[in-house]
Amino acid sequence: MKIIFALFFLAFLLLPNNLSAQNTVFNSGRETNKSFVSLPVSVSDREGRYIAGLKQEDFSVFADGVRQKITFFSTYNEPLKLTILLDTSKSTRNVIGKIRDAAKDFVSSLNANDECQVATFDSQLKIINPFTADKGVIKNSLDRVAINERGGTLLYNAVSQIAQQSFKNVEGRKVIVLLTDGNDFGSSLTKNEFLNQLEESDVLIYTVFFKTSSDSTNANAASKNGKKKKSRKKKKQAMVLNSAKAVYEQTDEEVALLERNDEIEAIDALKKMSDMTAGRFYQSGASDLKKVFKIITGELTQQYRLGYDAKNTASVAASREISVKVNRPDVVVRTRGAVRDKQR
Repeated sequence: MKIIFALFFLAFLLLPNNLSAQNTVFNSGRETNKSFVSLPVSVSDREGRYIAGLKQEDFSVFADGVRQKITFFSTYNEPLKLTILLDTSKSTRNVIGKIRDAAKDFVSSLNANDECQVATFDSQLKIINPFTADKGVIKNSLDRVAINERGGTLLYNAVSQIAQQSFKNVEGRKVIVLLTDGNDFGSSLTKNEFLNQLEESDVLIYTVFFKTSSDSTNANAASKNGKKKKSRKKKKQAMVLNSAKAVYEQTDEEVALLERNDEIEAIDALKKMSDMTAGRFYQSGASDLKKVFKIITGELTQQYRLGYDAKNTASVAASREISVKVNRPDVVVRTRGAVRDKQR
């Protein structure tokens, strides 16, 4: 009898701890629920004109073909948290002034409640200013952007760090506007590792690829072509006569081919970066960057954000194909094509 009494008494002592643990789980809100999926959505007609004024009931969300209950809905009036991320490797030296001017115009077009962070990357990532709505501070930061004469373009590392750290505890619409002229060079992340990380991010990435090498060197190259052709035979003869000391020199055609291959690889990575996050990819000359920024501003002011709590929480990282439908005829809907349900 004493043994039974002791067991009941022990169970009574343990009961409050169990209740406390249950309450902790029950009181967890959506903000800390790792199965919550956030989707940026843009809706336009067949001519590319954005459609405003839609309501929650106009949307349907499907994950792996299964309809999800929309638990969060916001229009484009929701303030932005935005990072302008600039490539300051030495190859951008000749166009950095135009980039600054275009970025300042872009900042001027932001709403009063939007907050912007300015960051640069080359051989390392630098945060020029943290998130602020003060446009004067942001523009002053852009004036302080400087070119790094050392080698290195840590593109993947920089974007990953901004997405995972700068936006870690940020709610609302999160956007990175990335401007670069080339490939990643030196990141610890591979391209595939980097893209896999982006699957778990709810940050929109707008990528802008601008050419610098051809624009800045074509004029000089054209004036030197005649002299190069005349001297090429002499160089070849000298290399043959002095073959033991000769160093292979690439022809203009070989250099152009290498640059083209690098450009194709860079564009592919930037496109995948934007497509995966429901952003957009743009290719522009440095002189047209203001137009590109204007287009980005137009889209950001016509976006919706939907959210749902993932139904299938069986796996730790279940890859899901996402589709969003709108009950309007002849519309084009863009959102993230796939996300990972982030579990506890």
